Amino acid sequence: VFVLYLAQASIQRKVMSPSLYYDGTAVIEVIESDTVHIFQSAIYPSLTYLMSFSYLVIYICAVIITFVILAYYQQTLLFKRFSLMFSLNYLIAFPFFMLFNVSIAGASLQTVHPLMYEQFPRIFAIIKTIDPLDNCFPSLHVAMVFSAFLIMRGTEFKRYKSFLYLGLPIIVFSVLYLGIHWITDVFAGMALSFLTYYIAKSFCESSAVQQL
Repeated sequence: VFVLYLAQASIQRKVMSPSLYYDGTAVIEVIESDTVHIFQSAIYPSLTYLMSFSYLVIYICAVIITFVILAYYQQTLLFKRFSLMFSLNYLIAFPFFMLFNVSIAGASLQTVHPLMYEQFPRIFAIIKTIDPLDNCFPSLHVAMVFSAFLIMRGTEFKRYKSFLYLGLPIIVFSVLYLGIHWITDVFAGMALSFLTYYIAKSFCESSAVQQL
C-alpha cells in the first residue's frame, strides 16, 4: 500500500489515459460552492505554522504510534483490524484518486489560499514529487486519524486516547484552514473510516470464530 502511495503520481502521469481523467472539482464546487473559505476568515502566520506542523505530525503519529502501541501491548485483534483498515482506506480511495480528480481548494477557489504551500515552498516542492495535488477526495488524512480514533476509543490507553481526541478535530481544522481539502472531502474521509472499520471488525470477528 505504501509503495502504491509513493508511485501514485507516476502511475497517474504515465499509465492513466487523458480520456479517463475526470475533473471532480466542479462537482465538489456545485455541492458546497466556496463555503470552505470561512475557515480562512482570519489568517495568522503563527496559526499557519501551527496547523502545518499539526497536518504533518499528527497524521504520522496517529498512524505509527497506533501500530506501535497495539504491537507492544500485544493487542493482536486490534492490530489486525487497524492494519486492515489502513490498507482498505487507501485501496478504496485509490480509484477515486485516479479517476475522480479533485484539486486542492486553495488552487481551485479565488477566495481560498494554499497557505502551507505558500509559506513553505520547500515542503510544496517535496510533496509535489509524490502527490499530484488533485487527489483530495476522500481525505486520507482525516480517514487515517479517524481510523486510529475508532480503533483506540474502547481501549485503556487513556493518554493516547486523549491525544487522538484532541488530534482529530485539529486535523480536520488544519486541512480546511490550510486550503488543502474541501468540506466534502472531510465527510467522505470519515465515511470511509466508518466503512473500513465495520469491514475490518466483521472480517476479524468471523476469522476468530472460524479458529475456535
